[in-house]
Amino acid sequence: MTRTNFWARLDERQRAAVVTAAQTRRYPAGAVLLREGERARSAMVICSGRVKIVVGTPSGHTAVLALRGPGDIIGEIAAIDEDTRSATAISLDPVRVLWLPATGFDRLLHGEPGIAAILLKIVLGKLRGANSRRVERGDQRTLARLAGMLTDLAEDHGEHTPDGVVISIHISQADLAGLIGASRESVVLALKSLRDNGIIDTGRQRVVVLDPHRLREARDA
Repeated sequence: MTRTNFWARLDERQRAAVVTAAQTRRYPAGAVLLREGERARSAMVICSGRVKIVVGTPSGHTAVLALRGPGDIIGEIAAIDEDTRSATAISLDPVRVLWLPATGFDRLLHGEPGIAAILLKIVLGKLRGANSRRVERGDQRTLARLAGMLTDLAEDHGEHTPDGVVISIHISQADLAGLIGASRESVVLALKSLRDNGIIDTGRQRVVVLDPHRLREARDA
């Protein structure tokens, strides 16, 4: 269970309350679920599929802030304070969500203090994770930051196979660069180093972790 997994922290009664307040919606891969700058009208709990959270940069590009998967909640902060979205959420796979309208979400949190307390822990966990990444970006080399991100992705989204832990999330080298705050060129070189040392293997928009122990060593170097 990751620190951002909302659903895993709910008991059966709380889950039933969320389902009652929500609508099920489905989106194809590449769909925009939430858009930066728009007024918040909902929060979403991801049931299946994965989503990347991106923001626009002053140069006109996009930077990937985070990846979210089954059990995670997105859009919750703007839905609570009824402000505009601070980021865009784009589906990486076909996605199914529990869609919570802002008014229903507000009633749910007021009627279920236990859910509100869990949500607070989730939000704080996201903030701590963002702060930790800022520190790492200042203190670590690209190779160590990339190894740390791949370790997290393998633990949260990896599939164990005889060949290794397969991270089959459809993210580009530019997305990886955004996640760790590095240039695409430096990420390409770091991936090559990990691949040449037999720690990972790479294919089209997927990474196989061949040696998780050595990947963690590279993260901590």
